[in-house]
Amino acid sequence: MMIGADLSKRATGLAGSAMDARHPSSTFKLSEDGIPMRAAPAPLARRFQQICASIIAEALADTDIVQQEFAALVFVADVPGIEQWQLAEAVGIDRNNASLITDRLERKGLVKRRVNGSDRRVRELHITAKGKLVVEALWHKIRAANARILAPLSTLEQALFIDLLVKLIEGNSRHARPGAGRQKGGPSLAKKAVDSVRRSGAAAVRVK
Repeated sequence: MMIGADLSKRATGLAGSAMDARHPSSTFKLSEDGIPMRAAPAPLARRFQQICASIIAEALADTDIVQQEFAALVFVADVPGIEQWQLAEAVGIDRNNASLITDRLERKGLVKRRVNGSDRRVRELHITAKGKLVVEALWHKIRAANARILAPLSTLEQALFIDLLVKLIEGNSRHARPGAGRQKGGPSLAKKAVDSVRRSGAAAVRVK
């Protein structure tokens, strides 16, 4: 019995070692008394996105422009005549949100919609003189914010980090789209559970 137990324990230990080799368990903490977090791509990317959004929001706090509006404005400035669906793809948002952002920028007098000469159904986007002034005025804030985001890294590390991010995004480009990863429509697990209980109750009543 002791020999069997020992062999079982050793087998479990070997299996655990193999699992650790496949799934490294390195962790880190955001604070001294924080809960250990696994150093895996998905949770790290989420935290990095939170950091980026927070620092950019701070940079734009005293303006009437938010992050996605500024991103859209820059694309319109860089690509005169960009169509709305192209803007949605460039910013990484769905077309409905791109339309709402364009509406806000147009109301602020920062962009203009123009009818495409060859297809009157198509609306091209162009930055206005006021829009150009806004981009120029805010550009230094955004550059400073991006510098803050990368500040914990050395100059060489910053360049390497950006190169690796580009490589990762290009290598996973088919997943870099609005709505990627969302569950498709349908009953939630909670609703399915409630429906199941109701069906069970109804069946019990019929049996009686």
